[in-house]
Amino acid sequence: MPKPPLASSPQLPPLGTRLGLTLAGLALGVLNLVFFDELWPHTPVARPWLLGLGWLLLLALPPQFIGWAWRWLRAYAGSGWVWLLAVVSFWGVACLGLFAWALLLVAGVGVLLWG
Repeated sequence: MPKPPLASSPQLPPLGTRLGLTLAGLALGVLNLVFFDELWPHTPVARPWLLGLGWLLLLALPPQFIGWAWRWLRAYAGSGWVWLLAVVSFWGVACLGLFAWALLLVAGVGVLLWG
């Protein structure tokens, strides 16, 4: 009698439109800042706008990413203790990550406002 196949992890859920657009906008904004002198030579006022847009996209990214990761974790069908340990670990890491993002964003806003 053949052995049953090992249970594999569930497929990752799709990113979704909002998270995909946030990541694309962030990548486009970073590229604009990297090549700022070549793309915006006669528009020096574009730099603060690009930085502000980047910080707003960074502000929108963590809740969307946590929602995406939570959908993946809910699709995992493990035993009770494994599930409980995964959920507690997930929310612990998510809270620490959100705290780090908040510090980063406050620092970025401070740099934008006060140089």
